Amino acid sequence: MPAIDALTKTDRMMQLQLLLRRKPEGVRTSEVARLLGVSERTARRYMDQMTASGLLPAYQDKWTWKLVEGAKFDLLPVRLDLDEAMALYLAARLLSAHSDKHNPHAVSAMNKLASAMPQPIGEHIVRTAEATARRREHPVYLKALETLALAWAERRQVRMLYATPHAEEVTERVFDPYFIEPSAIGYSCYTIGYDHLRGGIREFKVERIARVDLLDTHYDIRQGFDPYAFLANAWGVMGGEEVTEVRLRFTARVAFRIRESDWPGVTGVEEHPDGTCTMTLRVNHTVEMMPWIRGWGPDCEVLEPEDLRQQIAEEMKEASAVYESERG
Repeated sequence: MPAIDALTKTDRMMQLQLLLRRKPEGVRTSEVARLLGVSERTARRYMDQMTASGLLPAYQDKWTWKLVEGAKFDLLPVRLDLDEAMALYLAARLLSAHSDKHNPHAVSAMNKLASAMPQPIGEHIVRTAEATARRREHPVYLKALETLALAWAERRQVRMLYATPHAEEVTERVFDPYFIEPSAIGYSCYTIGYDHLRGGIREFKVERIARVDLLDTHYDIRQGFDPYAFLANAWGVMGGEEVTEVRLRFTARVAFRIRESDWPGVTGVEEHPDGTCTMTLRVNHTVEMMPWIRGWGPDCEVLEPEDLRQQIAEEMKEASAVYESERG
């Protein structure tokens, strides 16, 4: 097979793995042929050889090739230049800084990454992995995240028990995980997908999942759902189609800090002669940005919408009253 042999064995396996994982419903021989740049006859012979030898855990189901259920692959080698290594180092530091739970998979991934890095950078990633390994263990959370990751990768439904916030209630539901998204607020992780109990797209905090079981049934993504479009105007993980315009005025003392960052949902920053600035944003849910607004204290004034302005004003008054009262 000279045409196929033009590719390295590693390249072929990587391409086929990615193709089969992306399409759990099955891949036709014609798609394999296009991927490898060969005839269908050659592609079919190659797939027969790879599956028969056990090198590729797949099987033929009528007209398509599918991965064997539960198939796992070793990590494939990746070549990095120094700037790419630095990008992954920063990602590892962010992962450690924004995680308060012990995750052995994150530790293992960082140690493997460190082994492929230039020595000075690798040392710091090992130290980062050690710090992550000292986090508190949360076995229920870890099991839920592992199960959701597998369901997401294989497009399989799950049945989960979910603890509703602010209520002593645990509900059971079938759920199709479309996406998994971390949140810097509370060092949390969310899964987004179709909730069969409510009949719509919902976000669920993984930390509130009491139990999750993988089902044999596969799902198709409904309503043309695109997680990136869903989260396009989200300040965190609460997305959707409804958008609210928010206008905030910042004092001259912090205006430079506002200008130097690219904040989520910002459509414009207007600078004023007195050194203050007004930021305009479009967000899905203002509740997610309220902790950020509070963090600026008196240096941030909500101009619009009025209900958000009133809510922040009331909270500021309550906070002031706490500090004005005499200590007992």
